[in-house]
Amino acid sequence: MRFSFLKHALVIFTALTLLWSAPAVRAQDDFGFDLTGESEKKKKKKKKKRKKKAVSKKSTRAKAKKGKSAGGLDFEALDVSVKSPEKAAAEKALDLMKDKDYAGAAVAFWEIYNNPKAKQYFQSAEYQLAKALYRMRLYHSSLVGFGRVLDKGVQHKYFRTSLEWLFFISHKITDQSEVLKDIAKYSDIEFPAKYRDEFLFLLAKYFYFQALEVEKSGAPAKTAAKLKKKKKKRAAPDDEFGFDLGGGGGDAAPADDGASDMGFGLDLEVEKRTTATALPTDVVGFLSKSKALILQVSEKSKFFPKGKYLEGIILYKQGNFQDAVEAFKEVVRILHPKSGQYRDDDLREKAFFQLARVHYEHKQFNYALFYYNHIHRDSETWLESLFEASWAWFRLGKYQKALGNLITLDSPFFREEYFPEGLVLRAVTYYENCRYPESNQIVREFKARYQPLHREVEKLLAKAQSPESYYKHLLAIQKAPGSGKSGKMLRRILKVALADNDLRLLNASVLEIEKEIRRILKAKRSFATSNFAERMVSFLNTRKADLMKEAGHLTKNRLLQQRDFLGGLISQALRIKLENDTAELEVLKRIEAGEEDLGPMLLPYDWSAATDDEKLYWPYQGEYWRDELGTYEYTLTWGCRKQVE
Repeated sequence: MRFSFLKHALVIFTALTLLWSAPAVRAQDDFGFDLTGESEKKKKKKKKKRKKKAVSKKSTRAKAKKGKSAGGLDFEALDVSVKSPEKAAAEKALDLMKDKDYAGAAVAFWEIYNNPKAKQYFQSAEYQLAKALYRMRLYHSSLVGFGRVLDKGVQHKYFRTSLEWLFFISHKITDQSEVLKDIAKYSDIEFPAKYRDEFLFLLAKYFYFQALEVEKSGAPAKTAAKLKKKKKKRAAPDDEFGFDLGGGGGDAAPADDGASDMGFGLDLEVEKRTTATALPTDVVGFLSKSKALILQVSEKSKFFPKGKYLEGIILYKQGNFQDAVEAFKEVVRILHPKSGQYRDDDLREKAFFQLARVHYEHKQFNYALFYYNHIHRDSETWLESLFEASWAWFRLGKYQKALGNLITLDSPFFREEYFPEGLVLRAVTYYENCRYPESNQIVREFKARYQPLHREVEKLLAKAQSPESYYKHLLAIQKAPGSGKSGKMLRRILKVALADNDLRLLNASVLEIEKEIRRILKAKRSFATSNFAERMVSFLNTRKADLMKEAGHLTKNRLLQQRDFLGGLISQALRIKLENDTAELEVLKRIEAGEEDLGPMLLPYDWSAATDDEKLYWPYQGEYWRDELGTYEYTLTWGCRKQVE
């Protein structure tokens, strides 16, 4: 019996050992006894934990597919469980942007853009690269990058924010037309409310200048369709910066998740438009387009007065003189310092200037003088207004007023200014008053001052050289004008040339690009020595050469115009001298012949030293005081013409 009991106990012990070593699913025997020692509550808790883990894994995968990253910078990311080298490079580039290492980020994005395996990141890399260049203050380079995004159309993921960045670039460079020519292709898009009126005004201004350009060239502008055909003819998709893969232009753009860009994520309603706006091709079309955009500028916007001023210029251009006058008058009213809606003294004076010119053109000289007198002495156009007012006084026969203005223009303060007609007007005024010796003296002064300039311009034009050489000569004068008489003459040539607005803008762009190239070469070594920087410098040098070529043609044309203009004035001066000598000779002949009627005789003029309440009479003895400029009245005490009172 005892032996049997021990044997039975051994069997039970062996069975228990096997049960403990079995998997948990078998921890319950056939009779339902729980042999694991776990309660029912504990088992339920474990099941809940397993469910939570499963849910968290699913959410992690979902987030990885969306590819969101901190700071609003995003890439179309892969599943985090499989981080490819391309994804790692993308994340590194974004980290460099967040750390404000824009030079390093630019190189990183460029490398991503040129990696065939990173196609899903092309659009982001293209956009972020342009933005990095902007942050580096390489505005012309950045303009090219954002322009490439716009060229791909509204289907590009970053089309909306790129349009906005171009808007900000327009505030950084001198020649806004460089930016506006890209924005103009999408002028019918509904721009964001915050910047809408400025967009409309800038585009209206762009189309107006396009009209002038077409009018000057005499040929219709290239249509968008023609431009597209030309682009298709290019054999390789290689662009100016060497993006050899074309930025994934053929790939379908990923859905826009609405993520905003750092401070510039304005939502433009562009989804409905898929193609660029058809642009006009002739003067009438460009002017009509410009006016249509102006009319959309809100009256509550600070750009409304600027738009109204431009409308006045367009109306004048179209021959609607009365409507143009009303537009300029409205600008004056809107900008009145006390009762106006806005304050812009410079624009208000420009409106006065245009009103004066329109009235002068229509021989309403008193009205013209009224408007000329509203231009303040601190204005850039004050000297020009004094000169033009001199002609109005001359036409009215008020010679003392005309000569008073000319004394101001000829003062030592403004000797470097360019008003050669002023001396001719003085000579004519003295001739009209039979003051022949004084008139001849002024002619001699004119010849001494401007004949050497005329000869220097002729000498410059006589050289057989390319148009760029003319501009290079101008550029050299800016950088090292020289000293003495020759330096003074070169500075005068420079002033004559840069009086042309188009040439001044081109010149500013050339200088900006030179500055940008220097900034690239002085950047940190990893950027300055990169292939990307080399491509950029190459592109900027090409762009600079194109601008210099264009500037060269303008420089040559401007010098030709001034040569002919000065030549014409010299001829007029010689004719005045001839008239003076002829009149004096006629008097001598009559005296010799014993005639009583000697023709025009010098007679004393009635004059008074009395002035109005705001002025004092002070005899002029050749001295100049800055606060007296613009108030001089030259009193003619004798002559042969009765002055108009």
